[in-house]
Amino acid sequence: MPSRFVEVFAGAYASGKSETSINRARHFAECGERITLVDLDTVEPAYTLRPIANELQKSGINVITQPDNFGLGEAASYITPAQVNCLSQEGNIIIDVGYGAGGLDILDIITNIEQEEDLRIYLVVNTSKFETSTVDNIVEYVTFSEGLEKRPWKKFMGMVSNTHFGDETTKEDIINGYEKLRKASEIINIPIISLGVPENIASEFSETYDGIDIWINDEHP
Repeated sequence: MPSRFVEVFAGAYASGKSETSINRARHFAECGERITLVDLDTVEPAYTLRPIANELQKSGINVITQPDNFGLGEAASYITPAQVNCLSQEGNIIIDVGYGAGGLDILDIITNIEQEEDLRIYLVVNTSKFETSTVDNIVEYVTFSEGLEKRPWKKFMGMVSNTHFGDETTKEDIINGYEKLRKASEIINIPIISLGVPENIASEFSETYDGIDIWINDEHP
């Protein structure tokens, strides 16, 4: 059995991949597991994990991110040695990948990632966003997000249904988004592994929906 897992979360702009990554890390930290959260967003590095890194560290999460305030969109980005060598950390690893034309190709900079025995790469889908607003768009975006380097290990093994409209999100919005993603899932043969639900309406769901695990997104991670 693998001694640990490495989870990677990718997705379109404002899909909720950072939110999902943060809440996953908090969940494992609260369970007493050693967890490292890696910010690999080279598109908008100033606006992802860095602003709350200290808070996350206090909750028991080892955070690897850019050390200063930097983020100018896709025109400018940089990588630190700590990000490149993030898999040298002990325990489980969660990686937040930024959106953009590179897709999963950014993972190529991580030393020895292709050797990880339990590598789980997930796509976070918010159907309220144009890029993934229809079944056809979702199917197209999956191919786009896998990047140009089509390597055997660089494949999505699951999707997170994370449709939301901010504070105005309703249970119906979440279910409608899930139904769209379910149809896309049948076409591309990638399973839905979870349903993201905002904390403020989590009480309207049980632990699962349609056999899919509910992941609650804390509004204040």
